[in-house]
Amino acid sequence: MVVKRKKKTKSAPRPRKGRGRRLAWALFLALVFALASTVWFLLNRAPAEIAVPLGIAQSVGVHGTVAGAFDSPRGVAMAPDGSLVVGDLGNSRIEVFSSDGTFKTAFGTRAPAGGVGKPGEFNEPSDVAVGPDSTVYVADAWDERIQKFDLKGKPLGEFGGARYSFFSPRCITVDRAGNIYVADTGNSTVKVIDPAGRLIKTLGGVGGGEGGLSREVFGVAVNSHGEIFVADHGNRRIHKYSALPSGAWIKDRKVPGWAASDPFWPHLAVDRQDLIYAGDSGNGKIWVYDGDLNYRATLEGPQGQSPIAAIIGLAFSPAGDLWVADMGANKLLRLAPFNLPVPK
Repeated sequence: MVVKRKKKTKSAPRPRKGRGRRLAWALFLALVFALASTVWFLLNRAPAEIAVPLGIAQSVGVHGTVAGAFDSPRGVAMAPDGSLVVGDLGNSRIEVFSSDGTFKTAFGTRAPAGGVGKPGEFNEPSDVAVGPDSTVYVADAWDERIQKFDLKGKPLGEFGGARYSFFSPRCITVDRAGNIYVADTGNSTVKVIDPAGRLIKTLGGVGGGEGGLSREVFGVAVNSHGEIFVADHGNRRIHKYSALPSGAWIKDRKVPGWAASDPFWPHLAVDRQDLIYAGDSGNGKIWVYDGDLNYRATLEGPQGQSPIAAIIGLAFSPAGDLWVADMGANKLLRLAPFNLPVPK
C-alpha cells in the first residue's frame, strides 16, 4: 500500500512590525507638519483690510524752483509753533510754511560735487525733524551728516564724520527729551544722539528681519512712552523697540502693502493717541497700527484710486491734522478729517 503524504500548505506571511511602525511615524509627522503650518498661517496671515476713506482738504505748492514750489519733496515735520518744515530734495533746500500753508522762508543750496558741502549746503536733504526747542535737523544723505538750523535757516552745527559713521542717512525724528533718532539707511541701523551730540545708542543691524535686524531702514518714529518704531524697507516690516535707555527689540509686524509693492522710502508717523501710520507709496495707502503693532485700518482712496501720487513724508499737526509730502505730484497735502473704527 502506498501512503500518500499530505502536501504542506504555505502559511500566510506574518506582518512585519517594522513597516507598520514606519507608517505610523510618517502619519504622525505629517499631522504635526499640518498643524504647525496651520498655526504659522494663522499667526502670519494678513488681516482683512478695514478701509477708511482718504481725502484731501488742502494742497500746497506746485512743481518748480520758485519760493514755495517743490521738486521731489520728501520729509515733512512740525515745529512747536505749528510751522511746517519740508525737505525739498530736488531743489536742495528746506522750505518753511505757516500752519495754514502760507510760505514763510527757504534756506539751503546744492553742495558742490566731489566733497562734503559747507554748512547750509545739501547733497540730497532727505528728511527733516524739529526738536522741542525748535531746532531743525536735516538728514543730508550723501554728505553723510545731520545738519542743525534754527527756523530761519541759521546753521547751528552738524553731526557727521567718523564719530557717527553714517552711510546715507535718510530719515530722522526727535523725541520729547530732544534725543535725535537717525535712520542710518546704508548701515541698516538707527543711531540715537542726545541733545549734547553724544551717540548713546545704536539699534538694529543688517539681517533678514529677525530680532530687529533690517535691510535698509527708513522711517523712524517715537511715541509718547518713548517706544521706537522703525520701517525696515528690505524686509517689508515695522520693528518696535523699547524706550531708552534699553532700546531692546520687542516685536515686528509685516506690512501687507509693502510686501505687495515696493514701498519707496516708507515713512512713519505717530498721532496723539500713539497710533502708528505707515506710508505705502507703492499702493497709495497709509496703514494704521496701534502701539503693539496690531492692525487698525488702512487709509485709501475710493475704489482703490489714491488721490496721492506718491506718499512719502508724514507729520501730524498739534491740531491732529495729517500732512503728507506727495513726491509724485510735488505738493504738500493736508488730509481731510477721518474717523478710525473702534477696535473690537
